[in-house]
Amino acid sequence: MAIQSPSRGASGRPDDLAGFGPESRRVVKIDDPTDYEHRHFVNLAAAAFLLCIAIAIIWTVKAMEDYENLQKCLGSGRRDCVDLHVPVRPMIPVPARKG
Repeated sequence: MAIQSPSRGASGRPDDLAGFGPESRRVVKIDDPTDYEHRHFVNLAAAAFLLCIAIAIIWTVKAMEDYENLQKCLGSGRRDCVDLHVPVRPMIPVPARKG
């Protein structure tokens, strides 16, 4: 079985490489129907969506870590694991009762 060399075009290059040389660097204007404004909007919307997903993932992981730390604290028998915010009563003087 003999190995055949690729056929050569007019430029002397193999046909599969024809069109990639310096002679192919001509500027050809083509009617491009691409709507770049819409494409930019869609890319921006996708980036915003991915940013929201990333923030949601970070928030979820932090919440799970806080829950795990609370479980470890409660499992060790401590009672001060959660900060309870108790409103402070204002010190209003109460008049003494007569009678």
